[in-house]
Amino acid sequence: MTRWRTIVVLASALMLAGVVGPGLAAGAAPKIERIPVSETSDDEFLTAECGVPVTVAVEGHVITRTFPGDGTGVAEVRTLNLGFRATAGDRTFRLRDVGVDVTRIEPDGTLVLYVIGQVPFGFAGALKIDLETGDAILEPRDRSQEQLQKACSVLTGT
Repeated sequence: MTRWRTIVVLASALMLAGVVGPGLAAGAAPKIERIPVSETSDDEFLTAECGVPVTVAVEGHVITRTFPGDGTGVAEVRTLNLGFRATAGDRTFRLRDVGVDVTRIEPDGTLVLYVIGQVPFGFAGALKIDLETGDAILEPRDRSQEQLQKACSVLTGT
């Protein structure tokens, strides 16, 4: 996962652990929050991997729907639509982080996170994580190396 996506997922899990507690009510209206994202920073990961200084600009938004109450089912839905522009000199590599993260309380009380979509330098598909143990229950096809090679090729001109 990208650093930004990892932060979003962890913050979501921590918030749910404190707010949702044992569960939620079926049919309760969600609290909806739209978070605009516009950041530019030096990217230590791509700089180290590609061997050239890389700056990344992120533009887009995250929409969070949090469902209050007690019970089982969906506790939070987080929709991501983020565009990344990695730049090294006059070379640019574009990619997207799109999809949905769903936190759900299973009938046995297990808190499960489903990460579905396209995660830059990670995967495309679905990842299912037990938030209590941190264990992956379902893992998608890892495409990080092929995407990293493509990005470095574009950013270095090789």
